[in-house]
Amino acid sequence: MNKKYHRRKKHLKKIHKKKKRLSFNEKYFKRIKISILLIIFIIIGFFELYNIHLDSLNNEIKIIESKEYKSFNKMKNKITNPIHKGIMMEISLIKYISTDKTKRNKRRKNIIHITVSLNNNEDYKYILYVSMFSLLYNCNKRKTFVIYHLLCSHDFNEVSTDIFKPLVNNYSQNVELIFYNMGNHFKDLSSKGYPPAAFYRLYTALFIDSDRIIHLDGDCIINTDLYEMYNLNFKGNYVLGFYDILTNGVDYLGIKSDIYINSGVILLNLKKIRKNKKVLEIFNLTTNSNIEFEKHDQTIINYIFYPKIGRLPSKYGIFNFEDKSDLILYLNILRTKIPIEELEEALNNPRIVHLVLCHPKPWQKNPTYYKSITYCKQRHNCSCKKYFDLWHFYAQKTEYYEHIKKFTGV
Repeated sequence: MNKKYHRRKKHLKKIHKKKKRLSFNEKYFKRIKISILLIIFIIIGFFELYNIHLDSLNNEIKIIESKEYKSFNKMKNKITNPIHKGIMMEISLIKYISTDKTKRNKRRKNIIHITVSLNNNEDYKYILYVSMFSLLYNCNKRKTFVIYHLLCSHDFNEVSTDIFKPLVNNYSQNVELIFYNMGNHFKDLSSKGYPPAAFYRLYTALFIDSDRIIHLDGDCIINTDLYEMYNLNFKGNYVLGFYDILTNGVDYLGIKSDIYINSGVILLNLKKIRKNKKVLEIFNLTTNSNIEFEKHDQTIINYIFYPKIGRLPSKYGIFNFEDKSDLILYLNILRTKIPIEELEEALNNPRIVHLVLCHPKPWQKNPTYYKSITYCKQRHNCSCKKYFDLWHFYAQKTEYYEHIKKFTGV
């Protein structure tokens, strides 16, 4: 009996040892597999970074310039309304600038569409360049791809697009540029005293193949990646914007609205605008109406899209306020309140600063800032010097700062 018991015990010990060895081997092999996978990921990551580095070295010779942009032609061919067709007959593609790796980059990244308006003013091209540079300088290089739609005046020529090529050179992984000639329809609006470039953004639903788009004025400084802003919930609205100081902007048109947004930084719901044929309403209002609009396109946006107008979070589009006392003055003017805590956070950490409260602007000749100038005299302190320095921080990083210094007198 004892012999049998000992033999049985030895046998069980052997089995136990084998199981131990097996479990140890399984763990060992698991660790090897994980290590191999980690090494593979590290190698892939290294090659990605290496490719980015190579692109940054070589993309000067890889820039592609074309007079064809498939999305533009696709949208053009969709149009059936004769009035829309008439507008589109005026709009044409000047140039599409990208790199040979654009298609691959777009596929791997989060795409955002942005419009800016551009006239042929020599200095303004460089001012807009600084704003665009600030956005690309701060965007997430690994995740975000920006499609810039530049809406140009009828006299803007193809040669003028060359100024913007360094943006594609320096940020080839993150940007492509499309230049549109917006035609003579908008030129005719100048006879009514309207600045044509202000109206370009109102017609983008016709020819930009996207469900939404951000519009930025040239006097904006962008300090962050805008993908989060681009994907904000519209909550059924046509447009989101930052509340303007002119609160009674549509009162004289018979609308008593609690909301009046500034059109310099807006997120447009192109899908809803197309669906409800709002472009046609805008066309009729600007072409066939004798109404004289204060603040031009801004009032039209607030009038046409009423009451489906929402508020952008303050950090996306806050004006260049000085301190909390400015915020309190601003809140006292508004009909609809914004939490002071939100404004303070935006003031301390603005994603977009819209330079509307400074005259002269940071790029105007030999600025001397003191409280008695324009808006500043109504304010507790003058913030102009602070934002002057911020704008020139980005300007200094561009290729054109020597030229910028000439027309700013710095």
